[in-house]
Amino acid sequence: MFKSEMSSQARPSLDGLAQQALAKGRSARRARTAKIASTVLVAAGLVGGVAVAVPTIAGGHPVAADRAAAAKSVSPARPGTQTAPAGGAKTVPAPVILTDARLGASYISQPRGPKAPTSSAAVLDELLKLLPPGATSHYAFFGGVGAQTYLDGANGLGMIRIVLYKSSLNPDACTSAVPSDMTRTCTTLASGATVVTTRISDNCIQPLVIDVDHGDGTVVEIDVATCLPWNGHKNPPAHMVITVAQAQQIAANPAWGAGQMAAALVHGANSRFADIPGNSHAAESVGSCPGASGNSRASASRKASASRKASASRCATASGGTSTAG
Repeated sequence: MFKSEMSSQARPSLDGLAQQALAKGRSARRARTAKIASTVLVAAGLVGGVAVAVPTIAGGHPVAADRAAAAKSVSPARPGTQTAPAGGAKTVPAPVILTDARLGASYISQPRGPKAPTSSAAVLDELLKLLPPGATSHYAFFGGVGAQTYLDGANGLGMIRIVLYKSSLNPDACTSAVPSDMTRTCTTLASGATVVTTRISDNCIQPLVIDVDHGDGTVVEIDVATCLPWNGHKNPPAHMVITVAQAQQIAANPAWGAGQMAAALVHGANSRFADIPGNSHAAESVGSCPGASGNSRASASRKASASRKASASRCATASGGTSTAG
């Protein structure tokens, strides 16, 4: 009777039943994976928060936290070309560029002759000699021993900044992950000097930054902007007035010295640019890695004031500490 009753009923449709079951399984698996990933990210965020909370000493400089990391940070730079791996802008901090450890080698030697303590005026004077043809204006001193100029040349009007640091390049900057809005490439000149080329997509003051390590504690940084300083409302757009090759050539100029430069150049520049306020001397404002200042050169505000703050704190100490400022 049962068989007879069942045989008289219409068979249920099984079309799509298997596909529906597979789709539900995939959906459940995705939800489970997303939950696990979110838990991992929260844990990573907590660990990151603990890492940032470094105790500080007088002057706002952090106490060294890891001496093993410090020993690694002063290892010799590797020859050749290297590109730092990319990471997430929110989860990967940019590695510091500078270290106060002196590597000792002299890759780009200064010319012989009498020397005097480097001044911002001397830096500006030498920069103006090295620029391609064009009208210069809006001279300024900033960043310890550093200078700024506008250049109205073949590509239009733009801004260039240069700073000299009593430091060495941190070799870990060439191998550590960087935020997704940044790229960093390390190369080596024939002299052995390391060149770090950094591009930041959302920072018009520092969309292109060239750092060259001269050795003996001198690092030269060139910032080639695509905007002008903050005018109270915005950063007016500008042109990139020199190329990567030109910026590298300027930064590798043998005349640069964070501690001293040619005496005739220094004395003449100090007199020639006496009317520009803020002329710092190397003996007074060294534009270096003082104690434990630090800068990751991560994405910064487009305001010029914020960019200067970032440029002023961009170091790692020999003891491995980094500042949370910048």
